[in-house]
Amino acid sequence: MKSKELGGKKTFIGILSTVIILVLSKLKFILVIIKFLKLHTLLSMLITLGTYAVMFGWKFAVGLVYLLFVHEMGHIFAAKRIKLPVTPAVFIPFIGAVIGLKEMPKTAKDEGFLAYMGPFFGFLAFLPAIPLYQYTHEPFWALLIILGALINLFNLIPITPLDGGRIAAGISTKLWGIGIILLIADSVMRFSFLGFMIVIIGSMEWYNLYKKQKNINSDKLEVEQLEIMVGKLKKESHHLEVVEEIITKAKQEISNTKITSILDTLNSEIEKMKKEIYLQQLTGAFAISDQVGNDHQQVMEGIFNQLEEQALKMKKEIHTTESYYKTDKKTKIQLFFIYIGLVIVLSLSYYYGNEILSNNPEVQKLLNN
Repeated sequence: MKSKELGGKKTFIGILSTVIILVLSKLKFILVIIKFLKLHTLLSMLITLGTYAVMFGWKFAVGLVYLLFVHEMGHIFAAKRIKLPVTPAVFIPFIGAVIGLKEMPKTAKDEGFLAYMGPFFGFLAFLPAIPLYQYTHEPFWALLIILGALINLFNLIPITPLDGGRIAAGISTKLWGIGIILLIADSVMRFSFLGFMIVIIGSMEWYNLYKKQKNINSDKLEVEQLEIMVGKLKKESHHLEVVEEIITKAKQEISNTKITSILDTLNSEIEKMKKEIYLQQLTGAFAISDQVGNDHQQVMEGIFNQLEEQALKMKKEIHTTESYYKTDKKTKIQLFFIYIGLVIVLSLSYYYGNEILSNNPEVQKLLNN
């Protein structure tokens, strides 16, 4: 009897194991398809939709996800117009939705356009709710207007990483200070953890930009010193003691940690070379072989190339700091008026949504009860 039971159990475990393996193999196949088809947006959207539906009901969930989706499509539309590669939109419950930039826009004007189209599409998203409410008098459409206006007004606060901060950067980065004050006030009133986090991120970005702009002349001088140093290193590459002296002097003048790290690597390699030469001399050979000499030169040339690449990178960063946020007067005026115009339109939409919702008979009945 026991043997039959054991046999039955083994058979059941065997069948169960087979089923699990089959399910996992199919799941793996599905995940490969999802990755291949780049369905990150759909999956994150469904997760967000489900989260909000459980907490607030399916109508609210669909409306909110729709507004977020159209907002992100505005950014993607703008990115395609300026030929800027971006990642698919990803939805995050209680945060919103984001797209990632694979590379930075070339100018603050392009960044402003990219940022602006999100709230602008967001405005267009809830516009149909106005005639729909007038026709049906359904409170949901008034709620959609209020929700759409709020989401996009919040995004227009002039602080990075919000859209408003990226639009304001093309006008003046000083506007970020106003954004920080506004968001602190809003976060205190609503006890918003997300708001405080954005304030911290925005403040750090503003400080980093201020620091870069303040140090731009010293950074230029450091690049010049680096280029001179690389020229000297190449010239004296056959004289290891001289190379060591150049490195020691350079480390006293250059503060860039990446450069000093590369110089430390070069110093270590020279120490190895000197030991190798010393060991060879112990064998009675007073001149290093051509092969060893070529190996040493290849190692040093590789490190010299790293230094040149770093110098080029520093030059690009300096150029970006100098030119990125410089926009002509016409562009500043255009950005200012389209920014303020959208803020006004969204504010009026929010006021209108509140008015029609508060005057709705169904809502009044609920409030009276």
